Amino acid sequence: MLYEKIIRPILYHFQPDTIHPIVAGGSELVSRIPGVSHILRRYFRVNDPALHTTIDGVTYPNPVGLSAGFDKNAQFLHFEETFGFGFAEIGSITGRPYSGNPKPWVRRLVRNESLVVNYGLRSQGVEAVAQRLERTRVGMPYGVSVAKSNLPDCFGETAIADYVKVYVRTKELGRYATINLSCPNTADGTPFSEPETLEPLLQALTETRVQHAIRKPTYLKINPDIQREKLDRIISLVQQYKLQGLVIGNLIKDKARAHALLDYPEDHNLDWPGGVSGKPVRALSTEVIRYVYGKTKGAMTIIGTGGIFTGDHAYEKIRAGASLVQLITGFIFGGPTTIRDINKRLVELLKRDGFRNISEAVGTDQK
Repeated sequence: MLYEKIIRPILYHFQPDTIHPIVAGGSELVSRIPGVSHILRRYFRVNDPALHTTIDGVTYPNPVGLSAGFDKNAQFLHFEETFGFGFAEIGSITGRPYSGNPKPWVRRLVRNESLVVNYGLRSQGVEAVAQRLERTRVGMPYGVSVAKSNLPDCFGETAIADYVKVYVRTKELGRYATINLSCPNTADGTPFSEPETLEPLLQALTETRVQHAIRKPTYLKINPDIQREKLDRIISLVQQYKLQGLVIGNLIKDKARAHALLDYPEDHNLDWPGGVSGKPVRALSTEVIRYVYGKTKGAMTIIGTGGIFTGDHAYEKIRAGASLVQLITGFIFGGPTTIRDINKRLVELLKRDGFRNISEAVGTDQK
């Protein structure tokens, strides 16, 4: 209530591009103060055995993570751990630095509980981010989102080499890797989301995984408005190249479709560049999660993201087939108690449905 009525209106006087690094950076500093950090963790972190889960050999204290895109350069990991996340995904990290698309990078659609995001894979580059991660010590598991540099000369074989560069440089960093295919805000769109171009990328990454003995789980991240025929082919490629699963799915890149899903479309300008996050994504991503889980009979790990604001939203994705969930927009709109509230609600829902552990609820809507 305090955040919604007082703090959030103050923050909304500032542009998102300005206020995000200030709030996140300040919270990171506070989270590094030993005594203060201890008090904050006791309040914000929900430590219940029902939420502990092990996925692809990685143990998570709870299934609610921070999506890639919030902490692009690994600057806020203590903050994320302190405020209750079970894990975080760093990045996306690219081979070379990129200062980002022309501003604004983020526009708020407050009445729609949505954001228009147009960073364009802004990154300090893999070397700077990897060095920061090597100096950072947190108990919370984190993953690394791998992408290509958003530069005019980075396409085709050069782009594949860029993915490989990040994959190799971060092989000892993080507990899992995500290959980001879904960012709609790059100069050449999302070329590797096409099965024809995805296969050479997966082949190169598979050869790299063998050559460098990379053993951590690797997932593909896809957009939530993907066509079924294309999705089927991507699923086959994931199985063929023995990746562990999919992250589904962050931004709607079809602006007309996103516009139609908004409760207040008049707040959105179709000429604005960028993908749409938040509430409009919720049903789309859950539908894709349910489809993939059913098609693969639960054999493929799914990390569900898109439109999660409450524990009920997270539970819906888990029951549809997601083993883990992620969010950003829900955290931005809901404030610092969001993850605590989601996890407490998940515990209540598990008890209501007779589950002893979150893993028992995965995919139960299809069993």
